[in-house]
Amino acid sequence: MGIPFGRYQLLKKIASGGMGQVLLAKKGQDDFEKMVVIKRILPHLVEDEEFFTMFRDEAKITMRLDHPNIARINEFGVENGVHYIEMEYVAGEDMRRIEKRAAAAGKGIPIGVILKIIADAAAGLDFAHKARDAKGTPLNLVHRDVSPQNVLVGFDGSVKLIDFGVAKAAGRAQHTATGILKGKFPYMSPEQATGEELDARSDVFAIGIVLWEQLTGRRLFKGENDIATQRLVRACQVPAPSSVEPSVPPGLDPITLKALAKNREDRFADAAEFRQALEDFALQNAIPTSSSSLSAFMHELYAERIAKEADPRFFEEDSGLTDLDVGGLSKSNLPPAGGTNAQGQTVADRGQMTQAHGTQLTGGPITQALPPPGQGGGLSAAKIIGALVAVIVLAVGGYVLFKPPPTDITTPPPTGGGKEVPQAPTNMVFTITSDPSGATVELGGVNVGKTPFEANVPKVKLPVAMKLTLDGYEPSEGTMLTEMTGATVNVPLTKKKPVVVKNPSGGGTGKNPDIKTTR
Repeated sequence: MGIPFGRYQLLKKIASGGMGQVLLAKKGQDDFEKMVVIKRILPHLVEDEEFFTMFRDEAKITMRLDHPNIARINEFGVENGVHYIEMEYVAGEDMRRIEKRAAAAGKGIPIGVILKIIADAAAGLDFAHKARDAKGTPLNLVHRDVSPQNVLVGFDGSVKLIDFGVAKAAGRAQHTATGILKGKFPYMSPEQATGEELDARSDVFAIGIVLWEQLTGRRLFKGENDIATQRLVRACQVPAPSSVEPSVPPGLDPITLKALAKNREDRFADAAEFRQALEDFALQNAIPTSSSSLSAFMHELYAERIAKEADPRFFEEDSGLTDLDVGGLSKSNLPPAGGTNAQGQTVADRGQMTQAHGTQLTGGPITQALPPPGQGGGLSAAKIIGALVAVIVLAVGGYVLFKPPPTDITTPPPTGGGKEVPQAPTNMVFTITSDPSGATVELGGVNVGKTPFEANVPKVKLPVAMKLTLDGYEPSEGTMLTEMTGATVNVPLTKKKPVVVKNPSGGGTGKNPDIKTTR
């Protein structure tokens, strides 16, 4: 038996971190039971109406992405003061872990399996890129964080992308949100690494990186640190896959290199064109790329795990759950399963949403997804988004990979007077980067260095206000380093807008050329 959580029974802890928990759960009763994933965000007493509204809007967008190659998000809601999302459960693993398991088993991943996974992921991307709202207006979604960890492969041969909507919400809130990771540096496009406006072709580049790495068994852009990796991405020197791994069919070289063109204009026009090229190549070369062949590969690679999970007792043993896994309340304080939540609030249900093309699914209009700021259990959207980006990288049915803290760190000067507190094992390590780098970092009003900067801050000194400044760019303020901040804080800086000043001296010609300056 699991732990009750509203309408759910929590069965197993999949992952947890400073931001929240990812849990396997059961929904319904008897013959109507269904396995789902619950991603719960730890509550904080921080309220911000602007970000709350933005996050709620992004939640609605995310729930409209109904496609076989995108993991569904079914509900956003609040239970016992804890914000959560209910997500489709995919029994399988992410590409990164598949790659590692295959290597450990001394098996290579067949070309057909690689092409099938990448083509299906491209299909999901294309659907999201071209999605429209209920009025037919393009949503202009860009994933921003396409990587092996965000591509799930089911034991049944299905391929699912995760993290849509959340990445976009994070991008919109980047100027003030705390601890937000805008993608993974080794999987950024050159334009993303330089802070330019992104379109769908940035995601094409990212999935192209995944293809190149799966074909060669090597990392394409991986420097000694984030800054070195960014330089590699910007340089964008990509060797042909067959020149790195001779077993790669040479016919895949032009397809891969086109997806990885430095200039976006030279890439595939969209993810659909990239997918078509891969499928045409497989067809012309009689390479099997069916879902059944992918499923057969997964069953061979994960035979022992699949057999274990087929036993219902698997979900009752070693669950990793405790009484406090209900969100800080003991079991005895929980309301009965079903009905409304502890605050009498409703949840946003996928069945009440309108699809991107405007077709009504079922039911009436969407209900309020989260309580408005000022009511119990409130969370600012900035905090929620930071939390989601930190935990949603989970390959559903697997585990989350958290970046370990750096070993070489610099301790910033004290943020105030008084006796210095000795450092202890309870320190928090933050890696502070900016786009572009070289920005001056102020912690607690004290200049501590330039980005990239690594700070080791005792927990007793948190929270600490952070400010970044760089000539020609708007200062970045409002970010707080807290115990809930991610280990890496990347702050994209915004260029100052040019100010047009009329030349007062027209020289009697009547022509006053405009002079562009920078504020």
